[in-house]
Amino acid sequence: MKVLSIVCARGGSRGLNNKCITKINNKVVVEYAIEYSLSLGKDVETVVSTDIKELIEYCKRNNINYIERNPDFCTSESVIDHTVANAIEEKCNAYRYCSIVYGNIPTRYQELFQKALDFLEKNNDFDAVISMQNVEKFNPAWMFDFNDEILPKEDRGHYRRQMLPQKMIHDGHTLIFKADDFYKRYNGELPYDKKYGYSIYGSKIKPLINNEVIIDIDMRKDLIIAEAVLQKNRKDASDREYY
Repeated sequence: MKVLSIVCARGGSRGLNNKCITKINNKVVVEYAIEYSLSLGKDVETVVSTDIKELIEYCKRNNINYIERNPDFCTSESVIDHTVANAIEEKCNAYRYCSIVYGNIPTRYQELFQKALDFLEKNNDFDAVISMQNVEKFNPAWMFDFNDEILPKEDRGHYRRQMLPQKMIHDGHTLIFKADDFYKRYNGELPYDKKYGYSIYGSKIKPLINNEVIIDIDMRKDLIIAEAVLQKNRKDASDREYY
């Protein structure tokens, strides 16, 4: 196997409780992520890392590899690095790459994973690929510090949307990186700058600019949007097959 695909799904959440096992279109959210991971091809092994009892039973019934996550890695404060390192250890460091698949993102696109993997295979000087999107109307240039008493007076400038400074954000869909190097950084065998959030994945990271609709389920309204996107994607796929 070339890639270890880790589907990460914990039970607790400060936003929407049990979001990974909330249903959209008669299927729980994390099922979309698992099915996506399992569809990525023969060079990819899927493992589900979770503390959710219902999900563990689902994996058992469907012969899906799983790791019952250490409770220390299931708090709101715990970082994903511990979960990834634990999965690598469980699988005996047998993979060239690791891919993180967040269990609360049901909108999935195989071609994004394949683009990321192809890039790493052809560009060995890069350590990782991460999918990014233009923040567009949620650009920081239009934002205020939160204050529900009075609108803050801030010198932010006045921008039309077309003139906004270009910013991008990780959309949560694709993060693939060299497994061995990650594990060495995690254990202190390779240095990295802990001030920067993604630096544990490497010092040279390729942003994969993505225009697909990615819905990260954190609030009730996300479920409504994701349901509409999934229905449209299913219809588009059906139309392509028809023609």
